[in-house]
Amino acid sequence: MSNETDSESIYQAPESDTTFAPQGDLLAAYVGPKNADYYARKFDKFKSGGGSISWHWPAFFVSAWWLLYRKMWLNAFLYWMVLPTGLSILTIFVAAATGAEAAAIFYYGSYIFITFLLLPMFANRLYYKHAQAKANKVASVTSSAEQQSAELARIGGTSGVILIIIPFILVAFLGIIAAISIPAYNDYTIRAQVAEGLNLSGGAKAAVSEYYMDNEMFPADNETTGISAANHITGKYVSSVNVTNGTIVVTFGNDAHALIDTQQLVLEPEYAERSGGVQWTCFSPAIAPKHLPAACR
Repeated sequence: MSNETDSESIYQAPESDTTFAPQGDLLAAYVGPKNADYYARKFDKFKSGGGSISWHWPAFFVSAWWLLYRKMWLNAFLYWMVLPTGLSILTIFVAAATGAEAAAIFYYGSYIFITFLLLPMFANRLYYKHAQAKANKVASVTSSAEQQSAELARIGGTSGVILIIIPFILVAFLGIIAAISIPAYNDYTIRAQVAEGLNLSGGAKAAVSEYYMDNEMFPADNETTGISAANHITGKYVSSVNVTNGTIVVTFGNDAHALIDTQQLVLEPEYAERSGGVQWTCFSPAIAPKHLPAACR
C-alpha cells in the first residue's frame, strides 16, 4: 500500500459512479468506474516508484478481449496481427536454420511466453502508461479540469465493442473449426473403413502365399485358394473379398461411406526370389490416396 495521503494519490476510488471523477484526477476520469479500486492501488504503486511487475488475471485468461475492453486499440492490433505475423516471419528463418521441429517449438513457445506470461505480468503497467498518455494528451489541448475530465470520461472507460464482435468471431471460429474438423473426421472415418478391408484380406493373402509355395503358381479363385466364397467374406464395410489368379480384390459395401461404396482395394501378388516369398502390391483404382492405408498409397 502506498504511504501517500489521499490528497496526493493520483487515483482515488469513487464512492459512487456520480462522484467518480473528481476535478484534476485525470487518470481516474480515463479509467472510469469499472474496477476502480483495483486500478487505484496499482496506479498509486507505479507513481510511487513501485516495480512494473504485477499479475493481471484478465490479461492471462482473455488477453485480446481485455485489450479491447480497455480501449487499447493499438495494443490489441499488435496482439492480433503484429505478434503472430512477426513470429511467423521469424519462424521461417528458424526453420531454415534448425529445422521444422525447432521452428514449431520456437513459434509456440514464444507465443505462449509472450501472451501467457509477459502480458499478464506487465498488463497493469501497460494500462497505466496508456492511461497516462491519454491524460497528458487531453491536458495539453483543454483548458480546464472539468473539460479534461469530461473528455477523458468520453474517450476512456470500457468498451462494449467486444460484445458486438465476439459473436462474429465465435461464428467465424466455429466455421473454421467445422471446415477443418468435419472433412478431417470424414477422412478418418473412411480410412478406418478401408483398413477393415485390408484386415479382412489378411486370411486370403496368407492362403494365396501358401498355395504358391506349394504349387509354384497362384490360385485361380477362392475355392482353389481354400477360403470361403467371395460374398461370404464380409464385414461392416466390406461386401466381398475375391481371389482371381492370386490377385485379391476387396469390394466395399454394406455400411461403407458413400465415397468408397462399391469401390475396390486391390492386392497383387508377386514372387520375390531374393526373399523367397510372396510380396504384395496394394492399390485402388478409384479410392483417393488419402483414404488408403500408407502401404497402399
